[in-house]
Amino acid sequence: MRNSLRVVWVVGMLAALAGLLHQKSAAQQPLRAPMPPNLFTVHKLTDKLFIIAPSGPDMSNIGGNVGVFVTDEGVLVVDTNYYRQRRNGQTVAMAEGVVAEIKKLTNQPIKYVIDTHHHGDHTGGNPVFAKFATIFAQKNVRARLVGGYQSAVKSAPGAVAKAEQELAAAKASGNTVRLADAQEQLASAQNNLQMAQSFDPEKVGPTVSYDGELMFHLGGEEIHVYHPARAHTDGDSLIYFKNANIAHWGDAFANNWVPVIDAGSNGSSLEWLQFIDKGIQLVGENATMVPGHGAIAKAADVRRLRTYFTNLQASVGKSIAAGRTREQSMDEVRVPAYENLPGGSARIRMNVAAVYDELKARP
Repeated sequence: MRNSLRVVWVVGMLAALAGLLHQKSAAQQPLRAPMPPNLFTVHKLTDKLFIIAPSGPDMSNIGGNVGVFVTDEGVLVVDTNYYRQRRNGQTVAMAEGVVAEIKKLTNQPIKYVIDTHHHGDHTGGNPVFAKFATIFAQKNVRARLVGGYQSAVKSAPGAVAKAEQELAAAKASGNTVRLADAQEQLASAQNNLQMAQSFDPEKVGPTVSYDGELMFHLGGEEIHVYHPARAHTDGDSLIYFKNANIAHWGDAFANNWVPVIDAGSNGSSLEWLQFIDKGIQLVGENATMVPGHGAIAKAADVRRLRTYFTNLQASVGKSIAAGRTREQSMDEVRVPAYENLPGGSARIRMNVAAVYDELKARP
């Protein structure tokens, strides 16, 4: 199981390829089904600041929460969702849907994009937005994006071959449910392969990077972009709209979701605590907290995530002290309050593995 987090990363990047098709290959795309209705829910936080969230009771069925700041000087967007994604047997243009929602809010041009980190559910739409906007991110994000997609490109043909084998086995089994699943898996794999053959990984952006802090002065607002520490990855950004007193945390804060410690991208549960503590200090106790996934929240909700990590670290530490192996710890350490949340026990197991490795490596 040592490579489980890296496997998840590669699978995630393959899924994100569905959102990243090079312009020159547009004629090769399969016909796309009409945009499903009610794909997104728009939450108005102020007269200028909005959140475009995938529709659903927890605001986050698919993709991340997109921030939109509207001014007479242009629009600033936080994250771009996927580009394309398979939903209910259809290929859906997620990023284009986000742009369409923004156009309902304003006629002002989209000029700036901030990537909170490199994962495809937050950056997959970059090629759409890069046509008319400058993309900013923490300095580690570009390397992660380019390198991750290059790895995914190499894996795409194998994924198709595996899906074809599963489809043949499903047909032989006579199991209609398995057959339907296998057909969809093959459709997704073929879609990803098409992207892999036509997409240029160097064009994922961002084109401007920062290290510890970046500031925008736009539309009478002072926008701070912070990288307090490693957390979900080594390139997470916290975006704070100072006058509005609203902070977008990206996946450094997922509300009522099991978080992901992406160890393959140098994420850290130990530094995540620093990110949370410093982040709340920077934005203040009374700021409105926008998570990367989940409902809009308060500082107490961010601290609940902190408690998840401290409890998990304590449990894994006891397991190590008792001489348990990594696999035994993954089997035995439980977090009942989180097991029924999105991500569930499978993601908790991966987090246990990441924390185990991190604690064992600590002097």
